[in-house]
Amino acid sequence: MALISVHLERTVDAVRAALPEDEIAEFDADMASTTDDEPQRTFDRWFARAVLNEAGLLADIKAGISHATGPLIPADVVLGVGWQERCEQLRAKYAA
Repeated sequence: MALISVHLERTVDAVRAALPEDEIAEFDADMASTTDDEPQRTFDRWFARAVLNEAGLLADIKAGISHATGPLIPADVVLGVGWQERCEQLRAKYAA
């Protein structure tokens, strides 16, 4: 399994350049309307979208396509045999 690696400069111009054309106006409006205490959080949210777009994943995410990979591990292996019964016992205990 190959890891996706993307380097994107952390600037407004770099984010703007990496976003899909139809999202640039929304990004600009979002950045222009932030209050004094939230510009970094707003920028970080858009930076993540830009990185996803550069990685070629943003369109798939919007379309609901999952890129989760790897083998699934059965719950019995992770939690041990009888985990469902233990969960039910705990639920009954805390419900009482």
